Amino acid sequence: MGLKGQKGEAGDVGDPGPGELLEYTNWKQCAWYYSNGNDYDSNIYDCVFTKQYSNTALWVYYGGNLRVYGCSSCCKRWYISFNGNECSSPTVIDAVVYQENTYYMNLHRHRSFEGYCHNIGAGEVHVRLGVGDCSGHGNYDADTGWNSASRIIIKEVLPTPY
Repeated sequence: MGLKGQKGEAGDVGDPGPGELLEYTNWKQCAWYYSNGNDYDSNIYDCVFTKQYSNTALWVYYGGNLRVYGCSSCCKRWYISFNGNECSSPTVIDAVVYQENTYYMNLHRHRSFEGYCHNIGAGEVHVRLGVGDCSGHGNYDADTGWNSASRIIIKEVLPTPY
């Protein structure tokens, strides 16, 4: 190691910059046990989330028991809404359960679906699970959360560079 040199002049003070937003710094899980119903409801579960930034996206996951019963060639659609509106960017977050030739089969199964939603402003967001009819199908007997836990997980994520 060599000799210590003379102290140089101090540089100009720079701007502090925008700071760093770390992925998954803001997330929440809402969970319910044994809902057993809400067959025809646009508000089965409601999870209130505080979104911190207007330029981020929300990633939402639903996991729980879903079933359709007492029908053949029938379909029900479960979906996520944000403050009463389904996602439009990039598209809806949903899942369908379709059954063929299963009139007397009461098939309760764990199912999950997830997706990203952009263009949601900062502030309080009501993230809701609802169920409705599939396009081109009638109104059938749906069941959500039978004899098990259901959960909605929400994460605020950085905007994608793609």
